[in-house]
Amino acid sequence: MRTPGKPRKPTPLSHGRIDERSGGGESVAPQLPDYTQDYVPTAAVDPIDVADYAQDDLAQIDHDYSFSEEPIELSERYLERRAERRRIRFKRFFYVGTAFAGTLLCGWLLFFSPVMAYTFDDGDIRGLPQASIVDRSRLADVLRGHDGEQILLFDDERLQAQVKEAIPEVAQISSSYHFPNSLVFEVVEQVPVACIVLADQCQAIAQDGTRITVPSERLGELIKIGELPKALDQETAMSDMTSVLDSLSNDVRALVDQISIDENMLISLSLSDSRHVLWGQAKDNDQKAGILGVLVKQPVHMIDISAPNAPVTS
Repeated sequence: MRTPGKPRKPTPLSHGRIDERSGGGESVAPQLPDYTQDYVPTAAVDPIDVADYAQDDLAQIDHDYSFSEEPIELSERYLERRAERRRIRFKRFFYVGTAFAGTLLCGWLLFFSPVMAYTFDDGDIRGLPQASIVDRSRLADVLRGHDGEQILLFDDERLQAQVKEAIPEVAQISSSYHFPNSLVFEVVEQVPVACIVLADQCQAIAQDGTRITVPSERLGELIKIGELPKALDQETAMSDMTSVLDSLSNDVRALVDQISIDENMLISLSLSDSRHVLWGQAKDNDQKAGILGVLVKQPVHMIDISAPNAPVTS
């Protein structure tokens, strides 16, 4: 900091010359002073080659901050991760594919393969008594017609309709699966409850009105009924007559030779000793049966119990 009032010395130029532009003379290019003479080293130093030093520093910097190895490492990790994702996808595809293939194989084995196809055997028919009214040979022929069908897809309803049409003596048939690849058929036969008198013949009939064939020795044991009117529902008519017979005591039932029903659902009985009983509709059966049990012991020819509170005999 200069002292106020003291004149400032001009800056010396090269060799003490001063710029003379202000005087109108020729200007001389200024030259910088050489300050190297003012540098005095404080310790002994080796001469340094600036160019070599710069090259060494650049080489060191290039080595320290080289990116030649890092991209290789990132690339390898990327490839590893991609390979791992591929392995995971492959495992998932393998497990799903194996499960799907196993399901298809099991489905084929259970529902389409010859292993589970039905083949009839005589021991497959069960439930019939030794002296059954069902013709076992005819039933076996029907069942043999289902050979080759898949066991687990067997249609019981279709089989029952087919069997009942071919063999009316069968009341019901159902199948059940037996391990490993067989079927067992439970058969229920019809129970004849009476026989319908048709001219000089008598046709056995079941509870539901189905006409069936029974051996002659069993036919003679059945109660005879007159021919059922076509206007009536066969099963309802048979149910009414059966309920009447079931209400009778064994002694009275043994006397019944024939039972009949007309279009008005009025029931009548013909006894074996030529007596006649007018039962009426199938109502108050137990009360009527009790009254009949008393009146049959009386020397009467005709008994009317259609009105059980006012029975009539003659």
